[in-house]
Amino acid sequence: MRPVYIGLSPNLEFDDVILAIRTLMLGAEGHGRDNVEKWFENYLGDGHGAVTFNSGRSAEWAILKALGIGAGDEVLIQAFTCVAVPNSIRWLGATPVYVDVEERGFNMNAIDLEKRITEKSRAVIVQHTFGKSADLEAIGRVCRKHKLVMIEDCAHALGATYKGQKVGTFGAAAFFSLGLDKVVSSVFGGVAVSRDKTLLKKIRGIEKELPENNRGWIIQQLLHPIITGVMMPTYNLGIGKLGLWLAMSLGIISKAVYPEERMGEKPDVFPARYANEIAVLGFNQLKKLERFNQHRRDIANIYGDGHLEKGNIYLKFSFISDKADEILKLAKQKGWILGNWYDKVVTPAANLEAVGYITGSCPRAEKIAGKVINLPTYIGLDLDQAKQIREGVREWLK
Repeated sequence: MRPVYIGLSPNLEFDDVILAIRTLMLGAEGHGRDNVEKWFENYLGDGHGAVTFNSGRSAEWAILKALGIGAGDEVLIQAFTCVAVPNSIRWLGATPVYVDVEERGFNMNAIDLEKRITEKSRAVIVQHTFGKSADLEAIGRVCRKHKLVMIEDCAHALGATYKGQKVGTFGAAAFFSLGLDKVVSSVFGGVAVSRDKTLLKKIRGIEKELPENNRGWIIQQLLHPIITGVMMPTYNLGIGKLGLWLAMSLGIISKAVYPEERMGEKPDVFPARYANEIAVLGFNQLKKLERFNQHRRDIANIYGDGHLEKGNIYLKFSFISDKADEILKLAKQKGWILGNWYDKVVTPAANLEAVGYITGSCPRAEKIAGKVINLPTYIGLDLDQAKQIREGVREWLK
């Protein structure tokens, strides 16, 4: 079998590698940043505007800043999330307040949300984990009752719907990620969207005041698809694995989360504008969105024996098992690098207290963290591979 991997530029195709090489050598062609913004505006429709940034966390930060959120304010987010989400809140001096997840699922629990609201609460960030929409109706009802701003975190969910309506169109604003392991990728990238013209104007003003990342950082991101594209075919032979490890260790290519973020600190590279050179990569991937998501659903159909959840794009096909660690090890022996999003309630935080999480405060999220297995659905995984993975995991579960 070809290598099965879940986190190292899984969306990468040959044309992306060629585009990265050409952009590295000749610079960006056209208007990548403008093209990405126009794509999102056309995709969401209904008067939505879009502003690009160098990452989803930068887009989140800009939305919160435009809303005037700062010191003394609280923003409610779910536990069982990426460390980037609370960090963006903390960059503004505000406090993240963690909400527990659903009894059976990976998204925010609306009942627990209402219990956590205080006089300092200003906004709720609703995460659509693994490409499945949260209960927007129930959460929206709580937000309206308490006059809280609802912001959608669509980092996993570009293309997903809730009751037939696209996610990202329910809140006062939303943000998307074009990170290296997201629905589509430019290694780093993010988009803030809103139909509120006044809010959008403020977000645009904030974006224009931001710096653009330096040339070295941009080259680092352009090298990511090139090096990954060369190394992944030999990953199972050990050559590719060693090459990728060296590239990351030497800083030739970057990781999805910086070491400073793991400690609750802010890297110098965020927040910043979206560099046109990597925006070109993002626009190329956006043109493939429907094909990518249909493939994900086809793969998920195999894993789930035809039982698909309506509206879910299946960024990962995720389930909970007490045997998660054992299964991940057995899979690795077969050359299948499966995912363990999320192995902590706030991952990959090195210190939960540093990002404001109090152990024991969200017991359901803590119970499932570390028990999640993500089966891959990326475009390079063929249907026969998916069937082999399904049978292998079933055998191990027995």
